[in-house]
Amino acid sequence: MGDSDHEPRTVEPTDTRRTSPAESAGQSAGESGWTTTDVAASALGVSPRSVRRFIDRGELIGRKVKSGIVESWEVSIDSLHRLRDKREVEGHTEGQVRRNVSRVSVEAEGAADMADMVRELTAELLRSTSEATELRTRLELTERTESSLREDLERVREERQQHQEEAQRLREELEAERSKGFWRRLFGG
Repeated sequence: MGDSDHEPRTVEPTDTRRTSPAESAGQSAGESGWTTTDVAASALGVSPRSVRRFIDRGELIGRKVKSGIVESWEVSIDSLHRLRDKREVEGHTEGQVRRNVSRVSVEAEGAADMADMVRELTAELLRSTSEATELRTRLELTERTESSLREDLERVREERQQHQEEAQRLREELEAERSKGFWRRLFGG
């Protein structure tokens, strides 16, 4: 690869100032690599949202990174250094940057804490949903089993009743036969 393959990407005014799909697939925008928007925000003394605005305006080169369902932005370190130098020349002094860093750090920590809390709540919701689904399935199976057992019990009760009636009929026939005399039974009379 030549040196031109590692140069920062130049962007036309009509471009969205974000990296191309090839760069997002793993090619770096410069020799220094990539960093998170939180680190870039800390270096510039601004919020991560401002870093994303710098990317949209083309003042920073960025790429979208996916980790599962979570998407985030990474910033080219070379473009970050260029923008920081430009901002210092334009009057954004180090004192001003240092004064904003603690506020940004607190905001970034709060955002990270909030993101962690959302992830934990999402995981808990998924666990609860899974447990509720399992319990619902068990309840349905229990209801079906109970219904089947009730039907079986009713069938057994009906059969028992029929057997008792049959036994009673046979007893009555036996008694009727016993009441006839021996000779009558013998000769059919």
